[in-house]
Amino acid sequence: MIKWMLFLILTFSISGIAATNLEAQEHRLDEHIAQEFGMPFALNYLEASRVHDEMWVLFPRSQEGELVYPTYYGGHFFCDKGGFVFKVVGSLMAEAQTGVFAELLKKDSVEVRAVEFSHLDLISTLNAICHFVSDNPDNELKIATWGLDTPGNIVVVQMQKLNEETEAAFKRDVIDSPMVTLEEGGPVKTLVPQENEEPDFPATQEVVLTDSDKTSHLQPGGRIYINNFGFSAGYPAERKPETGFVTALHGLPLEEQEVRLGSQSGPVIGDVTGPIHNGGSADGAFIAMHQSLFDRTVDNRTLLHSDMRPAHGMILTSVSTPPDNVTRTQRNVVVTNSNFRADLGGGLVLTDMIQTTGHALYGESGGIVFRPIGSDAQVKGVIVGSDGDSVTGDNMFFSWSETINREINVTQP
Repeated sequence: MIKWMLFLILTFSISGIAATNLEAQEHRLDEHIAQEFGMPFALNYLEASRVHDEMWVLFPRSQEGELVYPTYYGGHFFCDKGGFVFKVVGSLMAEAQTGVFAELLKKDSVEVRAVEFSHLDLISTLNAICHFVSDNPDNELKIATWGLDTPGNIVVVQMQKLNEETEAAFKRDVIDSPMVTLEEGGPVKTLVPQENEEPDFPATQEVVLTDSDKTSHLQPGGRIYINNFGFSAGYPAERKPETGFVTALHGLPLEEQEVRLGSQSGPVIGDVTGPIHNGGSADGAFIAMHQSLFDRTVDNRTLLHSDMRPAHGMILTSVSTPPDNVTRTQRNVVVTNSNFRADLGGGLVLTDMIQTTGHALYGESGGIVFRPIGSDAQVKGVIVGSDGDSVTGDNMFFSWSETINREINVTQP
């Protein structure tokens, strides 16, 4: 009987009969998630996604549109069974049960967990560590990464060398807090090699732009080149009166540099007009396009702007193109840290990255990351890095699109 009910649910969900509309977003069971994680997980995740979007609408915001975190809020995430978990500071549970999320917390599909630390306190701790790293680029502690472990309600700091001496120095010079746990770990590496060994064509070859090039559509995740640096295209954006797209730049000073399609000697399609230099809370650049149009679909889905921050456990999809020019789509990329910060070296400290289970190699920087919702793709950001000691590009990191847009003053159409 149970198997028959699950079959009916799957059939109706995929056909759209059981699809639920929420804030103009269509949620339906994703067959990729069901195949990868199993039907019970997929059904839990479907309901959890609906709850997540309901919660996002309820979140208080400042006049500038920034999220305002209530003092009782301890974070939220998708658990290993696909369900939705809302965390509340234990001593403030009564306040949470009468606040803006009161009705949400009564839902049977929401698991409420009491925690010790508020999200505000954890973010404040992250910022204190970030200020130390930014102000002391040559410090001997060699702090590689620091991020928010939402399920654990703790800040995790990775140091390249951890022992009693460095632990004591961290507590003395940076912060001594019960909210922080120290681990040994390596740096995050950006995914652009310093330069390619051989150009695709002779550097002196003159490329004539054909009518086909002028009318071609650059696909999100497609291969582009800025000088000798190979990137992937991200998501469409506007900086009026110009239109174009966003990619990653890793702090390289490349304003007004030409952007070429497909190879180092491919046709010029635009130029860099808005990079991030030497750190900040995002890693992105706006490419103003001149000859080509940027496609508004990816993975057969329509691209949409979304200011929803990816939560721990959220399942995403990425599209990017390595140097072999074969576009790669990764589905079921799972967020493992939704507020991750790292010292990338050379003065580049990124403070708003998202860590995932995905894989990314050199040249895939800038590729688009999105959340599939029915026939739509909610843009989440662009790929920027992976674990430094991994030749396979384990643990893909990306910058959140909402932060990039604010930093480089672009909007998503």
